Amino acid sequence: MKQFDQSFLEEQQKAQRATIFRVYNYYRVLIAFLFLFLFLDPNLNTFVGQVNPELFRGTILTYIVINSIIGVATLFLSVNFLARPVTAIIAVVGDIIALTFLMTASGGVSSGLGNFLFFTLAFAGGMIHGRVSTVLPAIAFILTIYNEFYLFFLGENNTQAFFQAGLLGIVYFVTNILFQTLSRQLRSRQSEVFTLEQINNLIIEGMPTGVVVLNNDREPRFMNQAAERYLAPQNRVDMPEVLLDSVDTWKKDPLSRSVTINPGNGVELVASFSELNTPVAETLVFLEDSTEVQRQAQQLKLASLGRLSASIAHEIRNPLGAISHAAQLLGESENLDKADARLCEIIQNHSVRMNDVIENVLQLSRRRAAEPRDIVLDEWLRDFLVDFETGYQGAPIQIDTQLSPNGVEIKVDPLHLSQVMANLCQNGLRYSKKKTGEAKLTIRGGRERGTNTRHLEIIDYGDGVSEELEANLFEPFYTTETKGTGLGLYISKELCASNDANLSYSRAETGGSSFKITFVQD
Repeated sequence: MKQFDQSFLEEQQKAQRATIFRVYNYYRVLIAFLFLFLFLDPNLNTFVGQVNPELFRGTILTYIVINSIIGVATLFLSVNFLARPVTAIIAVVGDIIALTFLMTASGGVSSGLGNFLFFTLAFAGGMIHGRVSTVLPAIAFILTIYNEFYLFFLGENNTQAFFQAGLLGIVYFVTNILFQTLSRQLRSRQSEVFTLEQINNLIIEGMPTGVVVLNNDREPRFMNQAAERYLAPQNRVDMPEVLLDSVDTWKKDPLSRSVTINPGNGVELVASFSELNTPVAETLVFLEDSTEVQRQAQQLKLASLGRLSASIAHEIRNPLGAISHAAQLLGESENLDKADARLCEIIQNHSVRMNDVIENVLQLSRRRAAEPRDIVLDEWLRDFLVDFETGYQGAPIQIDTQLSPNGVEIKVDPLHLSQVMANLCQNGLRYSKKKTGEAKLTIRGGRERGTNTRHLEIIDYGDGVSEELEANLFEPFYTTETKGTGLGLYISKELCASNDANLSYSRAETGGSSFKITFVQD
């Protein structure tokens, strides 16, 4: 399975951390000016800077200058620099020290300034991972307790302040751990969503159906590879007008779910539409090759026909056997004249032909699943021809084999391949003898030069198949002879398909027919 590229997710997370750092720095500048305003306004009765105004003034002005410089610098510094944990650590430690000095100058925890460390430690929990993040609330707690001892010895607070500092320290830890947990869960969810998105993209990109998402301005927001292949746009913005007109028509009449279009590249497409449930009106377009749709419909029709034929054949078999047996008994009668005997012979001949049709249909309906295994092509063909020539009834046969290179392996069910080859060879020998008077064939095979494709090709010396008949060649019950059942080639093609192989026809250089079995190899 394709490995997902996590670098995109990491870049997104870095950008998020850089944005959070910028917002947090704006917050630092804002509260610095707020503290300065509370300190300078004489009308406000606050504790801000009451114990040590000089310390407060020096600290707050330094804090404003540093944070303002950092705020301007964040507009120019790279995302990677702002997203580094060490950058956040320096900022958090600086805030803890600055707020501790401001608390000292304002009378300790009773001033309420210690509550602003909640936001600092929440920021630390979200931006900094691991043990370092847990150390920061410990530093804040130690400095807060130290600050209270300092003020206690100066006589600026009482023992009650130590209890408040202890509670504040507990809240520091709880806040930090809570935001660490939330941050970890958020990263985990982001990773899951990213993975699911990548899986969805892989599935959609690999779909044989073209998928296009159009926005309200008829511009494509998404297009998979199949859609690009079908539409062949010069770029990912210009869509064929015939498709856009079809979308407009569908919007006026949503009941018309699909329409056939021709984008002008020789491919006829079946387009179906659906409206996406998004805040912005978007249209989902599915594109399918009409020839593929017709092929699938034909396969369904043939499958249904096969099941129906098998059911009918089963019902016909018993009465047909009775007719054949009665005709055989009648033909043995001594009182039968010559004309009636000929009629009995016709009945028996056609009974045999009908029985062959029934056997083929039942064989098709009861066909066993393919059991492919690795075989060496030239060794298998040599054994097959020995058996085939031994069991062949008729005139002497001549089969020329041309396999290159030797030792080529294919994966196929040997019994299925024998059945296909026997049918193709019998047909080829019959048509060759019909035209030339000689029952001869040429079998080529092996691996195609420059590729990994394996194949077997059976070439006869008959008249070939006319162009108007080629399209129906592999359909069931289609035959050009009065004696044929019309199922041989259909069964052969189905057997090939069940082994991930393809049976195709082309006119041979000899003027006869060429049936080629192409094996799909992993």
